[in-house]
Amino acid sequence: MQYELFYLVGERQEANLDAIRNSVSAMLTQEGATILEEEIVEKRKLAYEIKHQNRGTYITRRFELPEVEYWADEKNAEKEFGIQAITNKLNLNNDVLRFLIVKTEDLPDLGAKQRRKEQELGNAKQAPVKAQRPEKKAAPKPEAKEAVKEEVKPIAEIKEEVKEEKVEETKVEEVKEAPKKSKKEAESKDIDKQLDELLNI
Repeated sequence: MQYELFYLVGERQEANLDAIRNSVSAMLTQEGATILEEEIVEKRKLAYEIKHQNRGTYITRRFELPEVEYWADEKNAEKEFGIQAITNKLNLNNDVLRFLIVKTEDLPDLGAKQRRKEQELGNAKQAPVKAQRPEKKAAPKPEAKEAVKEEVKPIAEIKEEVKEEKVEETKVEEVKEAPKKSKKEAESKDIDKQLDELLNI
């Protein structure tokens, strides 16, 4: 059965990365696994902090492990074999921050992502995109400037119009306030009558 081991080494152990990779590979072979294909190494920023580290190196390695039923043998019944033994050893390894072991039945081949990126980059280089400059706005024509000059009124006329508008606004406000006052007065008279009736009882 083929498996894929995906593990994370923190940025603090980056100096010992080769030794860590070799120790993980040795541990796999010690458990009877045969290592397949190449190893993929990718440095990335972590989505969240793990053991006070924000960056790390992801390493992907595929291996094949024979399916043997060790539990049927009385001598080896209490020992751990295969994936369980690999999992326990990786849990005890302080250099490996996180790991994941999955069966490769439904996974694409290991270098598929890298080949797809290379192909996209190759296609981008073949068809260079021309940088388009933003279109310049047309300058206003001199005729439009002259039309604006003709519409400008003298300041004295503008002041008179503003004064007339203020006078009209105050008249409108007075008219609006007049019914409000009469309503308020009517309401206060009604309240006074009600109070008188209550006090007389």
